[in-house]
Amino acid sequence: MKILAAAIQMTSEPLNVPANLAKADALLHQAHRAGASLAVLPEMFNTGYGLMPDYTPVAEGPDGRSLRHLAMRAGQWNMAIAGGFVEREGRHLYDSIAFATPDGQLHVYRKRNLVFWERFRFRPGRRPLVVATPWGRIGFAVCADMIYRKVWDDYRGRIDLAIVCSAWPDFADRHTGRKHWLFGHVGPLSGAIPGKVATDLGIPVVFANQCGHTETVIPILKTRITDRFAGLSSISDGLHDGPTIAGTSEEVLLSTLTLHPSQGPRTWRSTSNSAPAAFSSELAHS
Repeated sequence: MKILAAAIQMTSEPLNVPANLAKADALLHQAHRAGASLAVLPEMFNTGYGLMPDYTPVAEGPDGRSLRHLAMRAGQWNMAIAGGFVEREGRHLYDSIAFATPDGQLHVYRKRNLVFWERFRFRPGRRPLVVATPWGRIGFAVCADMIYRKVWDDYRGRIDLAIVCSAWPDFADRHTGRKHWLFGHVGPLSGAIPGKVATDLGIPVVFANQCGHTETVIPILKTRITDRFAGLSSISDGLHDGPTIAGTSEEVLLSTLTLHPSQGPRTWRSTSNSAPAAFSSELAHS
């Protein structure tokens, strides 16, 4: 089975949800016009990613503005859409992915491996998420999740496609290009790891990263880098072809994926517990 997938690489303005949502919508429309069945937006595409004063005012539940918009477009364009956002559940915030499907369902995955300042802003997720679709079973990860073997061991043999939403920085001064003395080698890995995961698991991987300016804060080292996001979004077709990789600017990256669904129902249904309004999440276990 073949589908056209889109990895949307974009720059988000910190805490400006209306502007970011409008930009994402235009890029999603571009993917739709190209015939994409699946589109993936970066981590925190609607809020921007960084050490903000407070994410609470822009955090969303299942009835949030951004999630309702993604669900509307998924149904209107018959296109599954994944995008990172700040989720609010009670007094807790999570770095999450929303996955909207054409039949109106909404599934949520929460980042399990928080890094740097994220530990002071968010609560970690506890479980993987597998969603059964007409193309096969899909598993999810957010940014640093993808460097942990346990994340992929949890999915091994259980999924036919992986989606990764990211805000992976370059770890280098954007003015001088000087790499950070400790983490400078990490930036380019955003262009390499998704392809290695695809080869290891033998499945396609769609990786959507942010691009543009940022400041990377490493509290333990008391370091602040005038950084940029690494970009290098990619679509890897598992065992069939090498990855298609974006540059460092805004781009709608398109590529055809070959999927071999091995088992499971062909319905828009999640293996996680469900909550009202078709909002599927692992919140009951966090």
